Amino acid sequence: MTKDKDGHNNHDDKQHLTLCAPGPDGDADPADDDHSDPTAPADAAAAGKARRPNSRQMGAASRRLRQSGNAPLRHRASLDWRSDLERVCTPQTAGHRIEKDGVISLAQLTGTLLFSRTAAALHAELEKQGLAIVYDTQTPLSQYYPRDDKAGARHLIALNPHHPKGDLLNFLARELRRAWQHAKGALVNPLSFEPDEAILVNRAQQADVLMMAIKMAWELRLVGENEAWDYLVGSPMADVSRMFEGKASTDFRTLNNGEAARATYDHFFEGPRTKLHDKRIIHQMLLDETGYIKSRAARPRVSMDLFQRLGQLPNGRNYLSMGNQQRLPTDPVYATVEDRANANFLWFIKFERSFQEKELQMIEESVKLSAEVVDLASFAARRAGKASRETA
Repeated sequence: MTKDKDGHNNHDDKQHLTLCAPGPDGDADPADDDHSDPTAPADAAAAGKARRPNSRQMGAASRRLRQSGNAPLRHRASLDWRSDLERVCTPQTAGHRIEKDGVISLAQLTGTLLFSRTAAALHAELEKQGLAIVYDTQTPLSQYYPRDDKAGARHLIALNPHHPKGDLLNFLARELRRAWQHAKGALVNPLSFEPDEAILVNRAQQADVLMMAIKMAWELRLVGENEAWDYLVGSPMADVSRMFEGKASTDFRTLNNGEAARATYDHFFEGPRTKLHDKRIIHQMLLDETGYIKSRAARPRVSMDLFQRLGQLPNGRNYLSMGNQQRLPTDPVYATVEDRANANFLWFIKFERSFQEKELQMIEESVKLSAEVVDLASFAARRAGKASRETA
């Protein structure tokens, strides 16, 4: 191990990113690399090697991130965090203190993000209503919680502290966006709409928070804070980040006139990246069997007004209400589900809902018909009584 000119530790490629392999009982056994028993059968040795993860792709990705063009990544400490075997494999104990684990303080994290003009505007408006940012080890990544307690903070953002600074900056940027939208009345529950439209609304919300995180990371990069941006271009969302970079670096006016934001938003829907988000919202529909699938309440339709509120920015033009775009945000192309499993589950949900509606309609019609059935015996008795009175 050597140190570069910035003082960060360098790992040789041969020993880079060796993650823990499961032992016979499913536990991590990092000392099981090259200590196989020579007397063991060849198939047992082969099985032992098969249990070890293939790190060749990880090493190639690491070299690509370090040597990406003329601007190599500067978050070496964050990159080395991914190869920290002890942190990955050792569970946190109940009495573990975050402060002793080298976690960046919330004050430092927030202070860094506020170098972004957009983040500062979001944060300032939320501070007026009450904003609390906390570390929570039970939160997988990050989460925003609206609160009704008027005595305390109305907005609570929880972050998992055991992530590198670049990730935490992007997580905080996303949750600030969600909190700001909730304060403006633009954060709606996708399950308030029909299945196809719920897919559209959920995708739009995910594309919006990613675009805002990219925008804030770019603004941080402009003032010399590169870690959030470096982490984005090294993530699976690198192509979306590069789209924003291409627009913003070509014409700086696209930062505020909405062109860079809209191009990034549209690019999010290309490729298979929406598959995971669709899967999550569809599973929520299936789990909420009595509340969503069997609900008989009429649901509103998605209108352009919802997207006009979704695309509001604290500074700059509303990027979803621009008139020079080829298609509106409500276009069905944004809601097309191409994954076979998700499409099958979505079809099942829509079938169940239509079946419930048809069943209710048939019950109502049968009740109406039963009320119109004439009791012939009573009618004949009344006619006979009337005839006897007339003859008398």
